[in-house]
Amino acid sequence: MAISRSRRAAAGIALIIAGALVLLSVVLPLLGVALPYLGVLTNVALAVALVILALGAVNNTVAKIALFAGALGFAILALTGLGIALPGILVSIAAVLAALGFLIGAIVLYVGKEITNRAALIFMIAAILAVITLLGLIGTFSLGAVGTIVTVLYGLALVVAGVYFRRSEGRR
Repeated sequence: MAISRSRRAAAGIALIIAGALVLLSVVLPLLGVALPYLGVLTNVALAVALVILALGAVNNTVAKIALFAGALGFAILALTGLGIALPGILVSIAAVLAALGFLIGAIVLYVGKEITNRAALIFMIAAILAVITLLGLIGTFSLGAVGTIVTVLYGLALVVAGVYFRRSEGRR
């Protein structure tokens, strides 16, 4: 088994937190509650999850590089959410880096069978939804009314992936 249980569990917890924060970012405005730092906390949780996986939970070098790149992208996006003024091009690069790092890391983990198929598949679905969300962030295309649905699915995918990461990998 390539991923240690403790690191996988820690990454799972970070993914569950990120997913819960994404879901709160959809629900709370509907209730008239504004918490401006939910996006920052989500990006921090995702950066932490990807770093945990990259540091010692995967063997594949491509996956490590991709996960670190994704974590760096999410970390930069968290900084922008704190009000730190960064050049627009850097924010766009960070969004692309986060999206591609997350997606490539998820694909390599799925193909390399370093985690169970179900966990890897859900992790890859979360990465795809992250790409869609982040491309909307940099203005590549508009999500419009579908954006809320994509965001809810993204949050749910992160939570479910986190739960599967926390599960025992004994069954493959």
